[in-house]
Amino acid sequence: MAVKCSDIDQSVICIDAYSSLLKGKELIAQQSTEALLWMVEAATQFENLGETDNAIMAVVSGINFAVDVNLISRAYDLFKYARSVYENGLERGDPALDNPAVKEELVKAGRRMIRTARKLKADDAMRSMQAELKAAVLSGGGLKRVEREEKTKDILVVDGRQLYAKKSKEYKEGAEKYIASGIVKNAIVFACMGALADLMLGRPKEGIEYLTQIAEKSGFKEKFHEDPCFNWTKLVFRGLVSRDKEAIEKARKDYFKIPFAFKDDKEFARRVMDSVYRRVMSGM
Repeated sequence: MAVKCSDIDQSVICIDAYSSLLKGKELIAQQSTEALLWMVEAATQFENLGETDNAIMAVVSGINFAVDVNLISRAYDLFKYARSVYENGLERGDPALDNPAVKEELVKAGRRMIRTARKLKADDAMRSMQAELKAAVLSGGGLKRVEREEKTKDILVVDGRQLYAKKSKEYKEGAEKYIASGIVKNAIVFACMGALADLMLGRPKEGIEYLTQIAEKSGFKEKFHEDPCFNWTKLVFRGLVSRDKEAIEKARKDYFKIPFAFKDDKEFARRVMDSVYRRVMSGM
């Protein structure tokens, strides 16, 4: 980690990761549920650094706190995120997972979650969740899923790096298709969302270069530069990269001027903006 933190291209991500972790721990000490958001922020940045073990341990801290305050559904969401990071790490042969303590702590947090869930009122949904938790926690080498649909919740988004990598690819491909079809408004929004996904992956340089290049080569350069979403996206980048509080404050106001065609895009944009806002305004 020391080597990565001294690398100029990764030092900002490194600072974000540890600062988010510290903020999360401070909020846990204050018994504030905002701590869960910060632990997810920390885990995502650790993923961006390739520090799988630190990412999982940050989420484990969030799971344990959620269990302490009886927020079992949130603990469950966090557990699924940590499990996904763990399984992906195993598939890659990540040496960070050679340390058995990582899995042990995750399993321990899962077992504690099951015990607490049993003490609470056990309706059908809770029993279903307990069954999956038990299957996941007590399985063999990996923390395997049981075969059933996992419905997402709006309460706490904990997909981390995996979500942003998927969004980057999908939005950029969508932008190209809309440009080819001449549907410029949608192309601009999709290009902006693709760039923001790169930002959240710890690749601000790549994100802003992509946005600049697609505007140039699209054949609709003027429309890109005049579009409220394009200019709002640049504010979000400036806010995070330069730790510019005025820029992110303006972005929070200008967000409502963007004519999003799809609800999912509007929600993704808000999620990124809120993440940047938390980091910038906390002085990180």
